[in-house]
Amino acid sequence: MLLYYPAAVADVPTLAREGLSAEGGVTLYHTLPDAKAAGEAVLVVNALQVPEAPSVPPAEPTVQVPRVPPAALGNVNPYAPPEPVTAAGGYVVRYEHGTTDLLMIYRRGVWDLPKGKADPGETPEACARREVCEEVGIDTLTLVRPLGHTEHGYREDGVYRVKTTHWFLMRTPERTFEPEAREQIQRVAWFPWEVAREKVGYETLRHHMDAIAGEVPGVEPAA
Repeated sequence: MLLYYPAAVADVPTLAREGLSAEGGVTLYHTLPDAKAAGEAVLVVNALQVPEAPSVPPAEPTVQVPRVPPAALGNVNPYAPPEPVTAAGGYVVRYEHGTTDLLMIYRRGVWDLPKGKADPGETPEACARREVCEEVGIDTLTLVRPLGHTEHGYREDGVYRVKTTHWFLMRTPERTFEPEAREQIQRVAWFPWEVAREKVGYETLRHHMDAIAGEVPGVEPAA
């Protein structure tokens, strides 16, 4: 999860060195649109770097934390304006021999889940189905239900992209896969859920796996 703090552009260099602090706590917005409506500039805050930040999306549009350390600020040094990106992907599972297995892809030296950016006008459901089929090389895929979303940020072309990835629980009867070489995918493989959790190369996605574990049949909720 990412949080967003509206700030004045002139304050950014100082905030990049010292982080965020305020008497009575720091107010953070949960969504980028709300933060953009409230401030001249928007700082992207990685909630995983803020111990007091909520581990699940809050019901209210804002949250209060005592302080935000400099390491949690993603788009400073130098400042880059945040822009949204929509993506979608799938938790493709199978149930065999008493275990729940998760389908993973290996790309650029990291184990990940199949996902990708949405085309203009494409719904998250359609995007997830298309991207998973393309990346693992299958034709038959059933979307079971939504599993929430993750967010992460990265610099590109002078802006700071904030990518929201919508996730869906999926099933497929297919057992032969063809990694999409054009997307630099080298392997597609099944792993038991707990093994997949250890292998996944992104902290944000590992936290999401823990958050939705109880919604996946055969997987125990995270302690």
